Amino acid sequence: MCHTKIYNLQLTTHSSEGISLLFIVLITSLILSVGLGLTALLIQGMRIISEIGYSVGAFYAADSGIEEALYDLYQNPSPSAEHSGNLDSAHYQTFAKCDKDTLSGSCLLGDVNIDPNCNEDTLKYCLKSLGSYQRVKRAIEIKY
Repeated sequence: MCHTKIYNLQLTTHSSEGISLLFIVLITSLILSVGLGLTALLIQGMRIISEIGYSVGAFYAADSGIEEALYDLYQNPSPSAEHSGNLDSAHYQTFAKCDKDTLSGSCLLGDVNIDPNCNEDTLKYCLKSLGSYQRVKRAIEIKY
């Protein structure tokens, strides 16, 4: 009697398991990079929104500088061309320039940090106030 043994040779391929693992790693890294990109955009947007609030504080500091300079000009003009002050953590600095022709050459204020073309539409004075709060700076310039 002749016995024949039949061997089932099963060829197992491990390459399909390796490709699946590679695709999983690639898809996970793609999702992670998109998530990190969106997070970076959201953080930048939040920073811009917080600086809008700082901008309002800087503007009001500049406005306070203009108000102080106007008060000083009407109450007691002094030879000082610069005012500065602090409001909580906001800071302002005000500069003034006068029209020497209108004031008959008796200008009590200096010509510091003001636009040279300021006197074209000016009756008497040009005031510029620089306000700062946190990292934001705003300026106001008035002519009267």
